[in-house]
Amino acid sequence: MLIKISNQARNYAWGSRTLISDYFGIPATNEPMAEIWFGTHPSSPSVLTEQPNETLVQHLSGHQLSFLLKILAADKPLSIQAHPSTHQAEEGFARENALGIAISASNRNYKDDKHKPEVIVALSDFEALCGFKPIAEIDALLEDVETHTGVSDGLRSIAATWRELLGQENGLQKLFSNILDRRGNFDGIAAELTTMADFDARFALAEKLNLFYPGDPGVMLAMIMNHIYLEPGQAVFLPAGNIHAYLSGLGVELMAASDNVLRGGLTAKHIDVAELEKVVDFTAGHVPLVQPKELTAGLVQYPCNTDDFLLYRAEPSGERLMADLNLPGECVILCTAGEIAVSNSKEERMVLRRGEAAYMSPEAKFFSISGSGTAFLAASKA
Repeated sequence: MLIKISNQARNYAWGSRTLISDYFGIPATNEPMAEIWFGTHPSSPSVLTEQPNETLVQHLSGHQLSFLLKILAADKPLSIQAHPSTHQAEEGFARENALGIAISASNRNYKDDKHKPEVIVALSDFEALCGFKPIAEIDALLEDVETHTGVSDGLRSIAATWRELLGQENGLQKLFSNILDRRGNFDGIAAELTTMADFDARFALAEKLNLFYPGDPGVMLAMIMNHIYLEPGQAVFLPAGNIHAYLSGLGVELMAASDNVLRGGLTAKHIDVAELEKVVDFTAGHVPLVQPKELTAGLVQYPCNTDDFLLYRAEPSGERLMADLNLPGECVILCTAGEIAVSNSKEERMVLRRGEAAYMSPEAKFFSISGSGTAFLAASKA
């Protein structure tokens, strides 16, 4: 089965009004266009392009994909967050069910019993926070706050406390907890951090974030996280426990089909510091950039340590036909540039233009891609 699918943009407040429409030629909605989902997730299931009253999951007789492919466009920072492991999700989901917390409740941490590893590939310049800085860098930052001549005695004392905590056993976790437990009393701290941008470029991020989320502890939390920039084609993989936040840019995101998000900052939504601490990986200094692996001319894989999905980028051209490709499971194909033609061994053929997507079932043993453009292929492993 090879069938074209589509969906409407989701208008989260942090989304961009221009990135998706400009890049893909999709008409603007006059609302923020944050994400477009391609898959069977019940929150926003794809529909058949030729039969928009029928969802993909209905067409597949209730079958759910193990993954969800998205276009993501951010003009404002998303919340600082982490996702649980499978064991943590199963335990947390069962516990909250036993407590009688409704799935739709605002204080619900676990919406399902699945983990949510994810990878994002930049289509434009992309800015994000990912994991914690090395301990020595965090300590140097806090020392600069503590010794800066322009800070108040209050902030100087707090910075000294943070340095003391950082130097203890499990110090990064203790620092993390202390920052987040100051929610509701962070206005003055955040405001002072922003003034330091005039003297130190590192604090420009605090200044920027405080404009969007004034007085949020996430302003300081961001300062102890790795601040990364991806160029088009570069990717980062976010496994269970990785603390992260997307700040701006356009990308293709692929994740396990889960709704489990534990937030820590830059948000007005529910935050459970104690539960978040159970989930977060406090290993410092590692940025999980993905090294693309070229399989053949024009075809690369983004290797990710998960059993939920595989991700490829294909770039056919007039001189480069990709014939007799084989994937182990079902697949969603998204064209992000130019025009491509997909055909399979069941003699089905479809043309996709930028912004268009298709679902391909695993019955066909082989498929081919031709044309001139770029496509991302998300597939199950079985």
